[in-house]
Amino acid sequence: MLTMNPPIPSNPAALAEAGEKIYNEKYRAQYEAEHAGKFVAINVRTGHATIGGTPENALEEAKKIDASGIFHLIKVGSAGAFRVSYTQHADNDWLYR
Repeated sequence: MLTMNPPIPSNPAALAEAGEKIYNEKYRAQYEAEHAGKFVAINVRTGHATIGGTPENALEEAKKIDASGIFHLIKVGSAGAFRVSYTQHADNDWLYR
């Protein structure tokens, strides 16, 4: 029997959307009850999820399973894997060195 992988998302937004869809449909309920605060790498080609205590751990373990996988990273129980902030009045000269 021939199995086909789904097409690889063509841009970062499509990749994130595919990863979120897999997470919501297959893993969210269980992972948020059992793994809050940990990180999950979702292989968007296979739908496989790998849990880690850090983003690096989750991706490292996922790559051991599928070195050529395409992964979406999620922090379990959070709106995003990372928090990014910006303030207009901060000294941002270091950005331009």
